[in-house]
Amino acid sequence: MRARSGLTLIEVLIAIVIFVVMLTAVSQSLLPLFGLTRDARTQLDANQRAQQVVEALRTAWLDASLYKKTCAPISLPPGVTVQVQALDNQARPVGTRSFSTDCSTAIPDTTPVPAKRVTVTAYDTRGKVRARLTLDIRGP
Repeated sequence: MRARSGLTLIEVLIAIVIFVVMLTAVSQSLLPLFGLTRDARTQLDANQRAQQVVEALRTAWLDASLYKKTCAPISLPPGVTVQVQALDNQARPVGTRSFSTDCSTAIPDTTPVPAKRVTVTAYDTRGKVRARLTLDIRGP
């Protein structure tokens, strides 16, 4: 009797098929993780952009004249919008104010308000809302 010294062609082909099936199963389970990572990175970027705008507004509005004009000499990142509401003494909205980044043309509010509610919204490149931060800022 002669001893076998190697694998037959059929055994090699079966091993390759099993390997390909296992590789396909593993890769199919990993593909959604790449999408989740991309979504998380987009969400984090939007949160950071919105937070930077909120912090810039808080700093700018330490100046009473900028607060009265509802403006701030900042540049808004792409895909970020700012909405401002005037608040009464009980923090209830009493009207909206138009926000401007050009303080040279902004007109001061005729009715002083004790606080303003700022809502900063950041969108992704497809126009989907990714972050919305709301902050009440008292007048200086």
